[in-house]
Amino acid sequence: MLPIKPHELFAHRVAEAYVLHLVSINRRPVYRYSSGDIEVDRTFLMTLLDGYLADRRDESWRFRFYLRLLDDSNTKDTRVVFSGGKIPKLSKRGIRYMNAFIHEFGDMLVDIGGRDEEGMMTMPKSEGDHLSI
Repeated sequence: MLPIKPHELFAHRVAEAYVLHLVSINRRPVYRYSSGDIEVDRTFLMTLLDGYLADRRDESWRFRFYLRLLDDSNTKDTRVVFSGGKIPKLSKRGIRYMNAFIHEFGDMLVDIGGRDEEGMMTMPKSEGDHLSI
């Protein structure tokens, strides 16, 4: 098994923090899009986010960018007697970026116009293992 790279680790943290943000707002991991809810999970978000930026930026830039999206405040909760770890939390900038990112993804799906028999938007058909986006 290959060791995980720092930019991948922090992309996972950003994705996890965004899923937790969506759950805290909507009670489930969905982004409220104008054409309907977009359900997401951490793996999908990490792959989408890092895949999009991998074509445009190098690993060190992505590492620093993901750090800026995370909230690094270390405020202590006085009600806690023991901390077994901190959940990742996005900064305001991180929330705005991820909302815009998923909104743009929804726009892309609407433009493609793919729907299944139940009327749900779908990803484009794949050729082999590569998506034809």
